[in-house]
Amino acid sequence: MKRGPIALMVFGEPGSPRNALTEEKYKKLVSCFNEREFDVESVIYHDSIAAKLALELTRYKAILVWVNPVEQGHDRKLLDALLRELSGKCLVSAHPDTILKMGTKEILYLVRAAEFGGDVKLYRSFEDFRQNFFSSNKLTGTRILKPYRGNGGTGVFKIDTSNYNNNRIAVTHAKGGEERALTIDEFFDEFESYFTANDMLIDQEWNQNIVNGMVRCYLTGAKVTGFGYQEVNALYPKKSPGQRYYFSEDCGLFKDLRSVMDSSWVPALQQITGIKNEMLPVIWDADFFINDVNAKNTSKKYSLCEINASSVSPFPESSIPQMVEEVGNRLGL
Repeated sequence: MKRGPIALMVFGEPGSPRNALTEEKYKKLVSCFNEREFDVESVIYHDSIAAKLALELTRYKAILVWVNPVEQGHDRKLLDALLRELSGKCLVSAHPDTILKMGTKEILYLVRAAEFGGDVKLYRSFEDFRQNFFSSNKLTGTRILKPYRGNGGTGVFKIDTSNYNNNRIAVTHAKGGEERALTIDEFFDEFESYFTANDMLIDQEWNQNIVNGMVRCYLTGAKVTGFGYQEVNALYPKKSPGQRYYFSEDCGLFKDLRSVMDSSWVPALQQITGIKNEMLPVIWDADFFINDVNAKNTSKKYSLCEINASSVSPFPESSIPQMVEEVGNRLGL
């Protein structure tokens, strides 16, 4: 007897022919669900049909969501409202409240004192930013400014303050990579709008070890289920895009990172955010810069770049059976 049904939700215009069951990105996940005798269906999401979906989706036991409205120039208001309503009736792969607690750039500030944390500041108002940004950084070095929410490098800027005394601030947007020289007044005029939209900016120390690449640690619930390694594309000194390579959770290259993640880092994150095991996303990831490839101490070897929690793709392959098992366990099946 089939168990479920389970919905895989993807973005599309009303009437779109998209079908998650046949798309390459989801085929292995669908196959694994089918092997475990789950009934899986594809659902198209669009803001214009959110009210209709609120009624139709109540028949599903679980809804795994791969929708990122920001990519289409929208926000998550309608989607989050829908998922909150549905979460009282079924399992939602990444609850909107969980995303707010761990999937925004604010998490970098909240975990700054934990392992893999670093020099991170947070400005909750434009007045705070204008008064303290340059003074707190002593007019030296390079910083990264990130908005409260965003993806794909949108709104992420590299700020070189070394020419401050000549009234010149070098600003490079991660999306595009073109460096511009602004006066101090022009700099503040440009960033004032980010407080109107997001209410805060995150100020992170520039990591000069970006050339070593980045490790993406994939997790299902509280458990590490795989890794990815890639050269960094955004703000990378080289223009050619880097490849991503996937590894299982047992890969010896990342044994040290897995040990810390499982034993202390994830529990510390949960304590800071108040997120229980059953509220962690079915699939999420934490991205780490590699500071020193030869360091024996993991705190020196890695530093946190960001956490992705809202619509992480079902990769690597080692994560897929763990995702299906997690869904089954949460449904009591």
